[in-house]
Amino acid sequence: MYTSEKFSLFAYLKNLKRYRFLMEQLVSRDFKTKYKRSVLGIFWSFLNPLMMMAVQYAVFSRLIDRGGGIDHYAMYLLIGIVLFNGFNDCCNQSMRAIVGNAPLITKVYVPKFIYPASKVLSASVNTLLAMIPLLLVALINRLWPCPAWICLPVGLLLLLIFTLGMGFLLSSLMVFFRDVEFLWGVFSTMWMYATPIIYHISLLGPVIAKLEYFNPMYHYITYMRTIIIDRAFPDMGQFLCCLGFSLGMFAVGMLVFHKTEDKFIFYI
Repeated sequence: MYTSEKFSLFAYLKNLKRYRFLMEQLVSRDFKTKYKRSVLGIFWSFLNPLMMMAVQYAVFSRLIDRGGGIDHYAMYLLIGIVLFNGFNDCCNQSMRAIVGNAPLITKVYVPKFIYPASKVLSASVNTLLAMIPLLLVALINRLWPCPAWICLPVGLLLLLIFTLGMGFLLSSLMVFFRDVEFLWGVFSTMWMYATPIIYHISLLGPVIAKLEYFNPMYHYITYMRTIIIDRAFPDMGQFLCCLGFSLGMFAVGMLVFHKTEDKFIFYI
C-alpha cells in the first residue's frame, strides 16, 4: 500500500502508472467541465490569448515607444501572455485540488498527489492549444519554422515540471491555510507585472534587471522567445537556468506535499 512515511520518487511513479486510468479520467473531466455549456467551447483557448494580446498591443505599443524598440512586439507579447497565463491557470486549478476533492478523499483511497497533478495536466492542455494560434501568428509575422523549433517541447516540458512543483506546494498549503487562495491572487498579479511580458528588461534599472535572473518565469519566457522570435537555439545558460528552477521547484513541492499529506484528512 502507498504510504508517505518514507519519500520515494519511484513509489510515486509506480502509483502514477497504477492509477493512470484515473488520472486520464480526471484530466478529461476537468477539461470538459471548463467548457461545459460554452458556445465557443474549446475555441476560447485560441481566442483568449489573442484578444489579450490585441488589447495590450494597442495600449502598450504606444506607451512603450512602439514596444520599446522590440522586434515583433506582437509576438513578444503573445509568448509572454500564453506562458504566464498558462502557468497561472495551472496554479489556480491545482491550488484547490485537495480541498475540492475532500468528499472523495475521505471515502476512497487514491494517492493524493493524483489530484493536483491531474489539475495541472488538464490546465496544461489549454496552454498547448494556445500554442497553435501563437505559432500561426509567428507564421503571419514571417517567423518561419527553423531547426530551433525542436526545442519548443523541451521548454514546455520544463515549465510543466516547474508548475507541477508549484501545484503540489500550493495545494498542500491551501489545506491548512485557506488564505493562500487570496494571497496567491495578489502575489501572481505582482509576479506578472514583475516579469518582462509587456516591456523589455532593458527598461528596468540595472539593479532591478539583475533581480530578474531570480524570476523563473523570465527564464521560461525568454527561452521560448529566443526560439520563436530570434529563431535561434537557447544557449546552455538559458537551458540550465530553466532546468534548475524546474527541478528545484518540483523537489520542494513534492517534499512539502509528502510531509503534509497524511494530515490532510484532519483539515479538509
